[in-house]
Amino acid sequence: MLRYLKVAKWRANKQFKQRQKSWQPHQIKLLSHIKSIWFNLNTAQKLYLLALISLAIFKLTWLCASITIVALIVEFWPKFNQLWNSLAGKALILVFYASIANFVLAGASGIVNEVTQVSANHFNYTHNFATLLYLPPWTLGITLATLLGLQLILPFYIIVLLLIKPFGSDRIKFISQSYSPLLTAFTRFFLATVVFVSLIAFIDDKPPEKVLNDIVKNFENSKSIANKSPAEQEQAIEELSEQIEKKLPSSDNDKTQTKTFGIRLEGEDDNTQTVKQFLDTKGYFERSKRLIAMFAYSYEADSYSRCKKSKESKSIELNDYEIVEITPDQSMPYGYQFIVRACESAGISATKH
Repeated sequence: MLRYLKVAKWRANKQFKQRQKSWQPHQIKLLSHIKSIWFNLNTAQKLYLLALISLAIFKLTWLCASITIVALIVEFWPKFNQLWNSLAGKALILVFYASIANFVLAGASGIVNEVTQVSANHFNYTHNFATLLYLPPWTLGITLATLLGLQLILPFYIIVLLLIKPFGSDRIKFISQSYSPLLTAFTRFFLATVVFVSLIAFIDDKPPEKVLNDIVKNFENSKSIANKSPAEQEQAIEELSEQIEKKLPSSDNDKTQTKTFGIRLEGEDDNTQTVKQFLDTKGYFERSKRLIAMFAYSYEADSYSRCKKSKESKSIELNDYEIVEITPDQSMPYGYQFIVRACESAGISATKH
């Protein structure tokens, strides 16, 4: 029996070695094929491949988005320089980013007005600070959206090239002369979408899966509304508005949230409480509003004024008769209270109604 087991083991080892020898040529061919493909890829394509691996195997969306951004910069920066060197391209780039800056300036003005409760014209430096906070996400988001739009136009461009090719036109080349440009275009479009969703998730402080589900749900709702009659569309819009109002925080929730803002634990100073509330705030834009209020109080407001005010507050003069008094108040949504008061000075007394 023992001899039979030894013979069976010897035969099994022999068959395994024979199969291993038969597999070796296939493994060598496969490895050589993978190496040839890898060395034929340019730097951007290698980064795209690493981004796909990080998303498919490691499930790291932030790493995939970071690698994709680097790959997009590596791939499109030479084309950007080539476009910048031409007069028409330079004008196009300047108009594109000037339009973004104009929208950001207008949006920042509205945000400063929301935080301070007065016009942004009285908070010039705070308005500039808000613009600096809002410019990067707006620029990156619109640039990615434009890139996605160009990828959607790519199939029509390929069709035009195929239609021109029988006429012997060799001047128009394909978008890229690298390895497998069509597959690269689809991969770029997919990864740019991942970056766009990750950017929205970072701004709203939500998981990327939830952001993607919200986008798909909104698209399905808009598609279903478009297929309905005008009367049904109005009814569907009213139902959606009611659902949005239900999701918005109510006044009672605002009061309870305001009360929780005012809670102070023993041993905590004002700075610790401010940092804790800043970290508890969700979303890039909501945190930016807290930073805007802090900037207005800490840097732009005056500690001393000709108008009467409390010692712990600072002020901004609106005109000869009115001031904005800014006081740290953790019970307020952005950590500071902005109140418009009549100016009481040596030459002007407050008017009582």
